Amino acid sequence: MQAEGDDLDTVLKAAALLHENGQSTGMTMIAVDRLNQGLGVRATLIPSWASLLVIGGAPPAPVRAVAATPAAINMRRVSAAMRTIDQAEDGPLDREVVNRELAAAATESVSNTATFIVACATGAAGLAVVFGATDAAAVLLAAASAALGGALRRALGRFGIGLLVQAFTAATVAGLVGAAATQLNLGAAAGLVAVCPAMVLVPGPHVLNGALDLLASRVTLGIARLGYATLILAAIAAGLIIGLRVGGQTLSVSGSYAHVPLYVDVLAAGVAAASYPVYFSMPYRMIGWPVLAGMAAHAVHWWAMTAWHASLATAAFLACLLVGVALVPVAHLLRMPFAAIGFAAVVALVPGVYIFRMLSGLIQLPGTASPALLTATVSDGAVAALVVAAMAVGLVVPMHIRDAVVTRRMRRAVANSGRHRD
Repeated sequence: MQAEGDDLDTVLKAAALLHENGQSTGMTMIAVDRLNQGLGVRATLIPSWASLLVIGGAPPAPVRAVAATPAAINMRRVSAAMRTIDQAEDGPLDREVVNRELAAAATESVSNTATFIVACATGAAGLAVVFGATDAAAVLLAAASAALGGALRRALGRFGIGLLVQAFTAATVAGLVGAAATQLNLGAAAGLVAVCPAMVLVPGPHVLNGALDLLASRVTLGIARLGYATLILAAIAAGLIIGLRVGGQTLSVSGSYAHVPLYVDVLAAGVAAASYPVYFSMPYRMIGWPVLAGMAAHAVHWWAMTAWHASLATAAFLACLLVGVALVPVAHLLRMPFAAIGFAAVVALVPGVYIFRMLSGLIQLPGTASPALLTATVSDGAVAALVVAAMAVGLVVPMHIRDAVVTRRMRRAVANSGRHRD
């Protein structure tokens, strides 16, 4: 009984490490099944937002619990942990070796601060170009604003200040710089100076992991993930709008941006896709995968809208479906959280401009209500909702199908091994 209790502690330690660092719930449960096979136990994982519960199979069933919140994304830790766990496919595991390797995985660091700041700058610059910024001054201002926001986020993190305050602070800086940009006669691009650094903060992996949980009928955990993502988005929007207001500006709820040629769109999307893995502490040698997928996705998106005259939502769905089909096996091969690697590839498709314009319109409505403002606000909100839904479906359905197939195979293998023992 003591041996099983020790094995349960190991299973719980591994599950908590994955849960806290961005792995999807489905893959975490598959990892538990693999550890069951490797350690010779029958542990059942019950995940929730604030904690994990592991129940043993031998009567009287021992129970282990740990406080664990899936608020962070660290792909290095997940990759290292999954390498250890996947060794169960080759035969029995030694508990002491597993514990030692899990402890080493937990010490994997986040991305270097200087690299993180540079990635914030390049990510915002790439997004500005994708959304139609043609003035070099606008692109450079967006990059500088995002870099300053990234430096402040890391500084606040050193003092133990949470992600909500970090996002609010960086978004406020983006609003202030965006307000200053309006004095430089940049036209519509001034709005991109404000919005693109704020888009660097969007919690895409939490949205995708929440959608995966809802598809798997883990309703409470899925809603909790989406609720947390909504809180972060609210903090970003509040900071952005406050920063603009301090500078005497508001975010326009209407307007259009320049159309960019295919090669510019694809290259800028590649720059953005190369930047986002740094935010999620992805090993640098693996960054090429989301870059290639992101560039291909943007080519499909551009072609669908230009040749087919498809809507934004339809084009986003096709692009994200391509990324989902391409990167789901890659995420499995690299032992990466798909939500992080997938979001990095399609970040330039996120309708952040529409989301923030809608929120700005909602704030303006009580004081300056008009049919035109109401129509523009509702239109922005509808476009944002449809595009986000299309992106989520395109990305998570391939992952959901793969999780279901892998789970069925593992259960069949366990059942067959049980019959052989009998």
